[in-house]
Amino acid sequence: MKKIILDTLKLIAITLIAGLLLSVVYQLTKDTIAEAEAKELTDSYSAVMEEASEFVEVTVTETTAFDDDTSLNTALTAYDSDGNVIGTVLSVTSHKGYGGDIDITIGIDTDGVITGVVVTSMSETSGLGANCQNEEWISQYIGKSGEITYSKTGATEENEIDAISGATKTTRAVTNAVNAALDFAAEYFGYGEGGES
Repeated sequence: MKKIILDTLKLIAITLIAGLLLSVVYQLTKDTIAEAEAKELTDSYSAVMEEASEFVEVTVTETTAFDDDTSLNTALTAYDSDGNVIGTVLSVTSHKGYGGDIDITIGIDTDGVITGVVVTSMSETSGLGANCQNEEWISQYIGKSGEITYSKTGATEENEIDAISGATKTTRAVTNAVNAALDFAAEYFGYGEGGES
């Protein structure tokens, strides 16, 4: 009986020490992790709108472009080095990915044309839906405007992209988020026609 009590006390002590150490490590690294995530998001702005030299956040009070499936996180106006507005950069979340939320940054110029798309966060299946981060796949959206659709058998239309093989749900989630961003850019900024999510 004493051995069981002693072993239990040892186990409790080890658990408490491990929990304390994890707490200390978290406290020491949380700011660094937050800074790295913020930098990654900021870098994504430049990646989707390379010609921009400044981004100014826009306060958005209401929009009809987003619904329960997709939400707007941040809207920024992009300016070139001469101070001219060249478009918008939007941080959007699709809530309909196969593995949960997919965070996307999208650049849209003043004509309503997509200048870049970057997946900044996702939990899709490795080797399938996770391929939405691959440059070769995500770059299909660049240069498109209006409603974008996808094809499982190979894109043949101007505003059509190839679906990720074996990951239709991920493809749909990303495409709907991009279309919602196009709708928002048209509705809020007057850029192009927008898509239909």
